[in-house]
Amino acid sequence: MDISTATTLASGIVGLIVPAVVQAFKKYIPSGYVGLVSLAASILFGTIAIAATGGFDGTHTWGITLAGIVGVAQTVYTLVNQVLDGELSKDKLRNQ
Repeated sequence: MDISTATTLASGIVGLIVPAVVQAFKKYIPSGYVGLVSLAASILFGTIAIAATGGFDGTHTWGITLAGIVGVAQTVYTLVNQVLDGELSKDKLRNQ
């Protein structure tokens, strides 16, 4: 496998941090676009992490890495939201 340790580490960090970033800015995102913005943020920050660690240099596995980042980010958000009984939803933010 051609994925470097640095790319793996950066990918894991991005996958864990992106849900927090999206949550911090959720009140500024229109209700119908939260999922799309979350996906776009995962792709954007994942691409930056892969590029910053040389993950695009001579390797064909960057697509798998990017898919992993998106999967981790979405899974982390879903699990945290379930643990908090849906407190991260846009409707809960609006009622506060």
